[in-house]
Amino acid sequence: MLNLEIESINGMSIGFSPIRRGVPFSDCLCSRCGMGAEDPDHIFIGCLWARSIWWSILVWMRISFPVDIVNINELMVYIHKQPGSSRWKRVVYTVALATIWRLWNARNEMIFNGRFIPVSSTVDLIKEDAFLWLNNRSNIKSLSWENWGMFDISCLM
Repeated sequence: MLNLEIESINGMSIGFSPIRRGVPFSDCLCSRCGMGAEDPDHIFIGCLWARSIWWSILVWMRISFPVDIVNINELMVYIHKQPGSSRWKRVVYTVALATIWRLWNARNEMIFNGRFIPVSSTVDLIKEDAFLWLNNRSNIKSLSWENWGMFDISCLM
């Protein structure tokens, strides 16, 4: 399941592939940081903006940030290997998926609408999405927003 989802992310047609079609390289740079080619590794991990979001989310979940991670697959494996119950891992995995979703959404907002979404706003949206997904789309129903804001999920254990 994990590899299937990561492969679908790595198979996205994004800004990097037009280089092979003759599009100028400057048009293929990251729309948020302008420092790297916009390939999946950069969009989800390498971009300073994306790394800031991952750092904020992982610190919120009390998981140390792995500075040596270079692609989304390595990050997901790192997150999956964290100690915890299967229920805790499911919650953390849901937050990771919400993070990937919001990174992609923010990238599209910048490219198609010229709207930059700040790190703090994106982090808040990730927390909100994951909370709603867990409360409405899973059998985990006992979360309160107040506890969620502090990532106090002890009621689930």
